[in-house]
Amino acid sequence: MQIALISLAIVIGFAFCYWLAEHLDWGHVLTREGKRETAFAELLYFSMGTFFRIGYGDQVPTDLSRWIVGLEALCNFLVTLVYIAQLVADSMERSIVNKTRERLENLFGRYE
Repeated sequence: MQIALISLAIVIGFAFCYWLAEHLDWGHVLTREGKRETAFAELLYFSMGTFFRIGYGDQVPTDLSRWIVGLEALCNFLVTLVYIAQLVADSMERSIVNKTRERLENLFGRYE
């Protein structure tokens, strides 16, 4: 659940970055027809497509927005990396606990 909330916060945060870049005229997200996406909902859609690596090709970043896309992709990579590291750590911890329990049961089982 925590990873989902972090991912949601990242997607919304980057949608705001795209919106801000658009309104400051630093970078744009264009449709296939070349029209600028200005609505936050459309930029949220673009951010979701970028973060989850869907990329339908119906929107294209320009100028500073291309760099923002790169940062968002990096965030996705880091979130995935942390998630996998946590899974491995949890698995190793369970394995160590089980082996320790087994050894203690074998050790104390001899003296019963």
